[in-house]
Amino acid sequence: MCGRYVLLSSGKEIASEFELSGFPEVEPRYNIAPSQEAPAIRVDPGTTPPKRELVLLRWGLIPSWTKDTSSVKELINARCETIAFKPAFRSSFKKGRILIPSNGFYEWKRLDSGKRQAYLIHFEGFKLFAFAGIFDEWKTPSGEIIKTYAIVTTTSVDSIKSIHDRMPVVVSSKDYRLWLESTDTASQDFRNLLGPHSNDSFRITEVGMKVNSPNYDNPDCIEPSKTTANYANQSVQKSLDFTR
Repeated sequence: MCGRYVLLSSGKEIASEFELSGFPEVEPRYNIAPSQEAPAIRVDPGTTPPKRELVLLRWGLIPSWTKDTSSVKELINARCETIAFKPAFRSSFKKGRILIPSNGFYEWKRLDSGKRQAYLIHFEGFKLFAFAGIFDEWKTPSGEIIKTYAIVTTTSVDSIKSIHDRMPVVVSSKDYRLWLESTDTASQDFRNLLGPHSNDSFRITEVGMKVNSPNYDNPDCIEPSKTTANYANQSVQKSLDFTR
């Protein structure tokens, strides 16, 4: 499951990480939520050899064959176990694979008190990484093209399981090309890519209540909670020294 995430890195950092030509203008985002637009990396169609480009897509996949969105729930996640054959995803899985740049994602855990506590999950220093994603293009009755995406999920690594049993598929940099370009999705290497991240080095930080609002997108979303201890005995981050 992934319902919110952050993107803090600059356009220059994103261009370097994903081998883009030119530096896209990217503003820091502290609480990216479904129905909002966010950057994604795809192979620029028609380029030989394949070149990558950054595009803006709306989070919440609408399959291209959809006739009436009023009766269709936009899909923010796609389970890796069923993505290859589920009608809503199989076409995008074949020809619409993308990388979604991120510096961390949120998960919520229901406490004994009934309260839902948010945690920010990230790598040391808010290192830039990528989720596996899929996208599709849907044409409105008026002819407008809406480009949407979903984040692919898998079973959680051990450090996250007590919060949620699902997490985004995190694609290692060595597998960017495999995810974006491979036509052999039945290969063992490709199957391994869809499993939990091989290096369980996530940092888990309990954050405050402001992130609960999908309309709130400010730096204090990622600040550690001031009223409770950090999750799972992780040391509380005393200051956010992340610099662009």
